[in-house]
Amino acid sequence: MTGPTFEDPTRERVGRRKCDDHQMLIRATKAVLASMLEEAGVGSRAIITANVRATVETFRQFAMLPTEDAAPLEEDGDAVLAEFGTYGFRGGREFSAGLTRQFAEVGDEGAMWQVGCTFYWAPQAATDILASGHLWSFGRALDDFFDELGDLPGWAWALGGGQAPSELVIALDRI
Repeated sequence: MTGPTFEDPTRERVGRRKCDDHQMLIRATKAVLASMLEEAGVGSRAIITANVRATVETFRQFAMLPTEDAAPLEEDGDAVLAEFGTYGFRGGREFSAGLTRQFAEVGDEGAMWQVGCTFYWAPQAATDILASGHLWSFGRALDDFFDELGDLPGWAWALGGGQAPSELVIALDRI
């Protein structure tokens, strides 16, 4: 399965692409993201340190794709979150760095959706001192958001390539 192709897109005020012929639905975003990552060489094979940077660049492209059923940007209907930290959400403690695109669905009383990809590493002294943090794209151009992402301590560590992640999880959830 290949993702949608957008030829000659123009950019909106905050960095989203306009493309009248191709818009994805929120419920299709996980498949679109997974396909884009596979095309970028991040997918079914073993995860390597270069996959982290490739994933960020792919997510940057994914974040610009328009959605048909999300509320407008002006209503905070489409935003990107970068976060990191050491948590025990999945049982044992592990360090994670994730990118999430959050949508407010038009109609349906504004249901919220999140699609994202999260890398996981075993915790270590180097990640424990990073604490946790996050950055939202609200009010920022997407290019500025992705430029600032590398300034977050956890993402700077993840992008530094010191250790390959143990896992990459792609998920779509209604929240």
